[in-house]
Amino acid sequence: MSIFASETQATVPVLSDPPHTLTIRKLTGREVEKAQAEHTYGVVHGLPGRGWATKFHEALMKGLATDADAERTLADPLSGYDRLSVVQAGLVGWSYKEPDGTPKAVTPERVADMDDEALEQTALAIMRLSKPALFEPATLESRESAQKNG
Repeated sequence: MSIFASETQATVPVLSDPPHTLTIRKLTGREVEKAQAEHTYGVVHGLPGRGWATKFHEALMKGLATDADAERTLADPLSGYDRLSVVQAGLVGWSYKEPDGTPKAVTPERVADMDDEALEQTALAIMRLSKPALFEPATLESRESAQKNG
């Protein structure tokens, strides 16, 4: 694997739309930072983020966040990253065609038009390629231990 993000690519299936595929690439360091900054902006400005409807419903049902809520958030590899930023940076191609048979171009507008499930799956695939450590099991205790041990 190369240190250059543009040289690390993979082709993955579109799980919700076989037999289509996506070509993704590893994110650059700057693109990872941008995805984090976009997520931070949303949090600071009170913009509802990914999965907000479910979180809101659970908050109404249970009250304050529980340890299980924290564990679930820590285990989610997309926590702290803006999905749209991740996909717009890391999606470089797909098998979709225009009506005349020419390849459908990947544009910011078309990426923004992806449905929620496709955006989620694509962001996960890109992050798995870019930051595989995020997909290793983690708990509050293991993260605290890792922080203590440097």
